[in-house]
Formats: sequence, structure tokens, C-alpha cells
Amino acid sequence: MMKRVFLVINLIFWISISSRAQQKDYNKSGPSIPGIDFGTKLGAVGTKINHNDFYGTIRYSYQAGVYLSFEALPLFSFQTEFLYNRVRVDNLNDYPGLDAGLKGMGYWSIPFLLQLKPVNFIRIGLGPQWNFQSNRDKYKLQNGQDAFKNYVSLALDAQLKLSSKTRIYFRYNKGLQSFENLTTRDAPRMNRLEFGLMQSLILN
Repeated sequence: MMKRVFLVINLIFWISISSRAQQKDYNKSGPSIPGIDFGTKLGAVGTKINHNDFYGTIRYSYQAGVYLSFEALPLFSFQTEFLYNRVRVDNLNDYPGLDAGLKGMGYWSIPFLLQLKPVNFIRIGLGPQWNFQSNRDKYKLQNGQDAFKNYVSLALDAQLKLSSKTRIYFRYNKGLQSFENLTTRDAPRMNRLEFGLMQSLILN
């Protein structure tokens, strides 16, 4: 899994280099694409689960991916992303086929955010995010059921513009569904705090 993650990050890096070179050539003959922004994201993820069957300590890891924004309106924009999130959870109890302890998991996440732009350098976004488990087969219960599963969360996002190309982002991801098949009561939710850098490949 780690090899695949590094491959994705490496691919994003080379796409970034190639796109920058092409954009420089394009800018000599014409402007950038109006109303659209495409770029890369790289940041940290803090995962916390408030449930008696899991340690409540925040576990930190990383995320990487790409974003696409539609900038058609002055005050509003729409943004979607394709992200890989590495998360770690620590279950306290043994289950049939699954021991207690720290578990490393990967999620491919796709959010859809409606963004408000009150001023030129700030964006505030809100919307659903779908999280797809990338290594579900790694953790199986004795009955053959996946121990962990896909889930939907609500993303609250804030972005601060540092330059025409670079933004920093902060996001709180609140789980709306259970992410596991272990407990039968008070299904736990996965909550994440995300922060990092966004680098545009299109806008001047």
C-alpha cells in the first residue's frame, strides 16, 4: 500500500512539473482557462474517534490528491477533489478474527463543496464527502465480514490564499455514518482534522 501511495504522490509531482511548463508556454499566446482551477493538495490528517471501544487519542497521518474548482460566480464556487487519506485507529477490544491494537487504513475520498468567497483571499466551504476504504480485505472478521467499511462524512472547509498559485486549507470532517462493523451499540464515527497546502496548476 505504501508503494502505491508514494507512486500516486510521485505522479502528482510530475504532473505538476509538466503542467507548469505547459502553462508557461500557453500564457505566452493566451490567458489561462477562465472559471476553472485545477491543482494538487498535500497535507496532514488528525483522526479522532469518540467511542468507548476505541482510544480517543488523535492519530496523525497524511493525505495527498488533486482538486478541481469551478469559479463561474463572483461570490460562490464549487470544488471537488480526489484524495488519498491515510488514517490510524486503535480498537481496545478483541473481536472474532480481529485483535485489539492499532490499525492502519487508507481511504479514497471524494468531497463536493459549495464555497462562499466573502473576500478575495478567503473561501469557506461545506458539503458531503464520500470515503472509500482502500484496504478492506486486510481486516476481516471470523464470519468473513469486513471489519471496516465505506462511510459518508460532512466536510467544513476554510482556505486562505497566500498567492495566486498557493492556498493553505483547514478542514473538519465529521463522520455521519459508522466506519466499522465491530460494535452493535452507539456506532462510532470517525472525525478528522485536515490541514495543508493547495497548489494551483492553472491560474496565473
